[in-house]
Amino acid sequence: MVPEPGTPADTTVRCSLIVLNYDQRELVVDCVRSMLRAIGPDDEIIVVDNGSTDGSADAIAEAFPVEDVPAVRLLRLPVNRYIFSLNAGLEIARGRFVAFCNNDMVVEDNFVEQALACFVSDDVFAACARVLDRNGIEQGTRTSGYWKHGLLFYQPLPHTDTSTDCFFAVGGQSFYRRDVLTAMGSIDELLWPMYHEDIELSYRAWKSGYRIVYAPGSVCHHLGGHTSRKVFTTTQLRSFVRQNELLMVWKDVTDPGMLLEHVVWLVPRLVMALVRWDPGTLIGFGNAVRRLPRALRARRTVRPEFTRTDREVLALVSTEAITG
Repeated sequence: MVPEPGTPADTTVRCSLIVLNYDQRELVVDCVRSMLRAIGPDDEIIVVDNGSTDGSADAIAEAFPVEDVPAVRLLRLPVNRYIFSLNAGLEIARGRFVAFCNNDMVVEDNFVEQALACFVSDDVFAACARVLDRNGIEQGTRTSGYWKHGLLFYQPLPHTDTSTDCFFAVGGQSFYRRDVLTAMGSIDELLWPMYHEDIELSYRAWKSGYRIVYAPGSVCHHLGGHTSRKVFTTTQLRSFVRQNELLMVWKDVTDPGMLLEHVVWLVPRLVMALVRWDPGTLIGFGNAVRRLPRALRARRTVRPEFTRTDREVLALVSTEAITG
């Protein structure tokens, strides 16, 4: 069961920053160094190493020995479980809040304080940081959401210096209430190996009565996409997106009219993929169908937690509602 808003976590640690790493030795060390300047005395950093082969874990242990830097904890995993290894970090996190962080980012000194300042009420589930690339260009983490042709999509919105609601908490740069995140089951391995897991989690939170907010003063600089491009082909990455677009609807959308629209659009979507020879879409559809029984089981589990309808959520996360 999702806990009642405001249920306290049994911990004296304020925030746990969980950094996911795979074969990015130099980047992860730079990332942790920047985080050490951003955390407070009651915070911790957990580096989850996904079975790296480049000595990343040893580099972390050498750069931040536990006897000298007790705020940094290292979790060595034997194999690469991609984004879902964040859940292993969550299991050992002690903070009342947790942040899921990429290894290829450097945070500004205000990263933690400004994000936590956005948890102004018990219904705020997550706060999404402002993300810039290394050239200072916005990466569009303030978002709205909408339904079109039977699927859920997001729209990047311009940065604002005022905190607003946000459609989803971008994976790798967002903060969460640990007790609620844990009770919700965190990111769902139904969406293995990657993509849309952050959107699905956020949509589920919105339907369960919570909010996601944009934290404009919490700033980080992100390179983006380096690990996934080393492991998967472009077609594979596209198939993951298409697979998880479908699974998210099958798991979380309950409005009959929206589900009918989703079904109606499946055939033309597949025909167009054939005409244009888009193997990523076709492979993604096949993989999603194979996981349909799992999606339906997950649907039965999460549905009792929903307190908002799909249309109520879409009204709250629309561009008009967020930009006011």
